[in-house]
Amino acid sequence: MQTSSDTIYPIAPRETIATKAKKALGPLGIIGVVILKFIGKIKFILPILLKTGGSMVLMVGVYASLWGWKWAVGFVLLLLVHECGHLLAAKYFGLAVSAPMFIPFMGAFIALKEAPRDAWMEACVGIGGPILGSLGAVVCHAAGLALNIPLFIALAWTAYFLNLFNLTPVGMLDGGRIVTALSPWLWLPGFAALGWLAWTHPNFIVWILLFASLPRIFSLFRKRSDEEQRYFEVIPARRWLMAVMYFGLIGALVLGMHVSHLQLMERVQHARDRYESVQPLPE
Repeated sequence: MQTSSDTIYPIAPRETIATKAKKALGPLGIIGVVILKFIGKIKFILPILLKTGGSMVLMVGVYASLWGWKWAVGFVLLLLVHECGHLLAAKYFGLAVSAPMFIPFMGAFIALKEAPRDAWMEACVGIGGPILGSLGAVVCHAAGLALNIPLFIALAWTAYFLNLFNLTPVGMLDGGRIVTALSPWLWLPGFAALGWLAWTHPNFIVWILLFASLPRIFSLFRKRSDEEQRYFEVIPARRWLMAVMYFGLIGALVLGMHVSHLQLMERVQHARDRYESVQPLPE
C-alpha cells in the first residue's frame, strides 16, 4: 500500500491466539526467570524444594479436600517458612540436614544428619524455626489487615498457635531442644503440660509426642558421663540470650493469637450485622 508521499507502511500482522498469549505471558516469563536466577544463587535451597515438593503437594491436596485449597496452600507455605528457619540455622553451623518433609495431620520436619556438638547449637537450630515461622505469621497477619482478607488473619492465628505449641519444652518439639541451653529439667514441666493436654483433649499426635519424649525424661534421672556433662555446658551470656529469645517469643505469640482472634471476631460480627441489615422485615 502506497500513500501520496510515497511512504510505505507495512500491513500489521493479524493477531492470533498464540501471539496474544505470548504477549500476555511475556511479563510473567520475565518474572519467572528472575525468580529462578535468585533461587539458583541460593544453591542449597533449590534441591531441597525439589525434594520437598511432592510431600507439600500431597499435604495441600489432603487439606484442600477438607478446608479448601486457599487455606491449604497458605497453611503449608507457613509450615515451609517455619522449617526453612531450622534449615538456615543448621546451615549456619555447618550441620548436614535433610529436606523438609510434610506429613498430613503430623506437620513437617527436617532430619539432622549429624548431631549438634553442644546444647547451644541444638537450641539455636531449635529456635530458628519458631522465629522465622513467627515472622511469616506476622507478614501474613499484616497482609490480611492491609488487604482486608480475613483468611490471611485466620492463617496467621493458626501459625501463631502452631509455633507456640512447638515451644512446649518437651521431647523432640522445638521447645525441648531450646531448653537444653537453659536447663534440661524444664523438660519435666513440659512433659506435665503435654500430659495434661493429652488427658483433657485426647489426640493421637499428642500421645505420640508424649511417648517419644520419655527417653529424655528418663535421662534426667541417670548419672551423665563427662562428655554428656560438657554437652549441656553453656556460658551464662548465651544462656540468658536464649532465655530472652525463648520466653520473649512465647509472649509475642500469645499476644499475636489474642489480637488476631479479636480482629477475626470483629469481622465476623461486622459480616453478621451486614447480613441482618439486608434481610427483609417480616410482614
